[in-house]
Amino acid sequence: MSQDASAEPLDPCLWKNRLIIASVPRGEDRDQLATALAANRAAIDERDLQVIDVSPGSARIPGTVRLDPQQTTALREKLKLSERETKAVFILIGKDGGEKSRQRETLKLASWFTLIDAMPMRRDEIGRRENSRQR
Repeated sequence: MSQDASAEPLDPCLWKNRLIIASVPRGEDRDQLATALAANRAAIDERDLQVIDVSPGSARIPGTVRLDPQQTTALREKLKLSERETKAVFILIGKDGGEKSRQRETLKLASWFTLIDAMPMRRDEIGRRENSRQR
């Protein structure tokens, strides 16, 4: 996801991906997130989800995308994520670029899969996929 630092960091994803923005300050929480992402990779990919790590510090979470430092700072400011936050924060962004939901402490993917699957754009995607299988 490299782009001009002055551009909106999420613009390349608009209308292509749903996003989970993850700010995970503690190492053990990062390990749990990496495990959850790996265990749910097929369901994540099926829903065009991309996970963007905006956690403080330089440690990277496997299975996520890390923006450059300027983009990370800009995105954290836009989403009002404090550097002093001690608990994990997860933000679901729709393909339209709008915030759909926030979760704190633990990422509950199943509830977000249900939320995503109820969205009109996702229902259209499912319908198109089913129609193509029937042909």
